[in-house]
Amino acid sequence: MEASPAIPKELLGKPGEPFRGVFSTQTQSVIGFGATKRKVKQNIFVFAEEQADGSFKVRSLNKHFIPTGKARTLGKDQLLSEYLPEPDLYMNKVVPMMRQVRETVDAADQHRSQAELMSAEFEYKNALRVDEEHIRATFGLGLTYLDRGELDNANLVCRRIITLEAAFGEEHKHLFNEFGIKMRKHKMYAQALRYYFKAYRLTRQDDHLLYNISRTYYEKGKLRLARKFLDMALAINPGFEEAGGLSRAIEKKAEQEGRFPDLSVRKGFDA
Repeated sequence: MEASPAIPKELLGKPGEPFRGVFSTQTQSVIGFGATKRKVKQNIFVFAEEQADGSFKVRSLNKHFIPTGKARTLGKDQLLSEYLPEPDLYMNKVVPMMRQVRETVDAADQHRSQAELMSAEFEYKNALRVDEEHIRATFGLGLTYLDRGELDNANLVCRRIITLEAAFGEEHKHLFNEFGIKMRKHKMYAQALRYYFKAYRLTRQDDHLLYNISRTYYEKGKLRLARKFLDMALAINPGFEEAGGLSRAIEKKAEQEGRFPDLSVRKGFDA
């Protein structure tokens, strides 16, 4: 039996860490017509990152040597049989560019934390010129616009975030919550709900997400929908303290307006 190809030693990282590296493959296409028709070869470079199950997530590199686009999953054998390792490109181009983007976003976050919003916008945009799908930079730019009250620009960023599925991952949850809360406080209810429901389609068992949906509907005056999503949050986490406060607020407002009197304050959350 033929042995499986091995990852070259010079590409391996520290023991116990997932492998990351750059590989290349060559494609051939035909351009032109008639007498000008000719075959052209093109090198394609990809960034590969090892997963817990031993497979690899592979993404293309953009012109700035930053991984971009939707990831494909390849087995190790397929990766090493169809692609050639490019350790020099990884170490000399990709790693420095990824570090530069990270440092730029760190500087932008620092400016935003100190309310230096013009400087924050400048640095976030610098990062996004190199890596247009950078999640933290995208959130940061949107938060900067919200802090400055530039709601049209914030809405554009919101629409961009919704297209980036990785934005709704666990590692970005604090940014996700901050962005949604600030949209709601600016009464951007439609945008906030669109944003929250994108996340809801990806994870339906998040009590805080359901609470945020309920709170948005409550502030919008949609009390029945607020009640529905709050009950869903409480079904997941009956001891959710903030949800208890919102439950009482919904019931009080419904009573004042003479709406759905059949719904009483839930047991355990009485004032």
